[in-house]
Amino acid sequence: MTKHLKIWCDNDEHNRYEYFADFNEWFDSDEAQAERMGYKVDGISQPSKAFYAGDKEAYDQAFKLYRDTRRDEVLNQTYFSDQFNDNHWFDKNLSRFDQLTDLLEGNDVVPFIGAGLSVGGGFPTWKDHLRQQARTAAIDINNVEKLLSEGRHEDIIEEIERIRGQDVFIGEVRDVFSQTGTLTDTTLLISELFADTVITTNYDRLLEKAYSTGIKNAYHIITGADALKAPIAGQLSLIKLHGDITHPAQCILSKSQYDAAYGADKIDMMLPIPKLLEYYYTNSSLLFLGCSLQDDRTIHVFRAIKEKIGEIDLPQHFSIEQAPETEEEMADRNAFLARLGITGIWFEKGCFEYVDDMLRLARNELRYRGVLPRKPRAVDSECVVTDDKAEETNASSASSIKSLLNLIFFGRKR
Repeated sequence: MTKHLKIWCDNDEHNRYEYFADFNEWFDSDEAQAERMGYKVDGISQPSKAFYAGDKEAYDQAFKLYRDTRRDEVLNQTYFSDQFNDNHWFDKNLSRFDQLTDLLEGNDVVPFIGAGLSVGGGFPTWKDHLRQQARTAAIDINNVEKLLSEGRHEDIIEEIERIRGQDVFIGEVRDVFSQTGTLTDTTLLISELFADTVITTNYDRLLEKAYSTGIKNAYHIITGADALKAPIAGQLSLIKLHGDITHPAQCILSKSQYDAAYGADKIDMMLPIPKLLEYYYTNSSLLFLGCSLQDDRTIHVFRAIKEKIGEIDLPQHFSIEQAPETEEEMADRNAFLARLGITGIWFEKGCFEYVDDMLRLARNELRYRGVLPRKPRAVDSECVVTDDKAEETNASSASSIKSLLNLIFFGRKR
């Protein structure tokens, strides 16, 4: 019997060198020349690899310093310290970012993408789009601004359709969101971090572009029209809650359409979109990116779910968003999100590049742990049930709410 001899790579985990790609790239760059000279590896080919192989203990020390410095920068240590005179909110950012990373490692996070993430791709925010709509329809801009300040977006749409007709509104949506757009680093990071499910309220096709990797059937689209459609094994589920610009007439745009999709006087939890949101809100940790999270329909759904389920423990949800500028406003916003089960991770107001930085930091943290790249979860076909069987399961209900929702809605277990 041939005895396997341990080689250097086995003992020193040489194969883990690639886990630290961001540090290695920095260490080999002009920016780190002083560090390379200090460790006596400057001027040689691939100094980071020589450093890793030649003095792993020193490499680990240099990496830790780099990692801590990068975390402090990305999570806004200097800003919070200056703005609020201490590290109270920065320490929360550190802790909350680590909580998010742990959940990302377990593949338990589903991103919820709003219009803010499409701005870098050349698309307007929803507020700016409504301003464009008002100009095309020659609606009084002062009244539009008043309604925008009050968060009454649906009332603007209703006024435009009342005066100019729905076809004018749909035509403007098509003109704006059917453009190709520019693929951003942030969107690419989303495609790298999440391989199972993505939820968006956006009509554009930037996410489709990011996930078009040359692999046949890499993703499938689920819209509000087929909100309870089962996922497909081995493919990313791209859930476009309010429709896809390739079918603009089917997009949820007007107040009447929102009423039909969510309920008129109050949220109707028996409708497909609220049921879909309930599934993910109670089964996964949602990560809100580019979402205003103000008084919109999705917020109403989450409130209705919390009222419905009472004290049942929910997954932890997160929002990466700009920080209010005063202590009182921070406390108010933090409490508003907490009541919805959402944990805020903050960046300096107006500095939206930090969204990209935080996603990149999360990506690197997962690389250090050897997690990436990932693949979509398989769908357990044995768990698929008919409507009659789902009713039986509901009647006997010895299982938890999460298991029941999995069976009824998608026929899969987590």
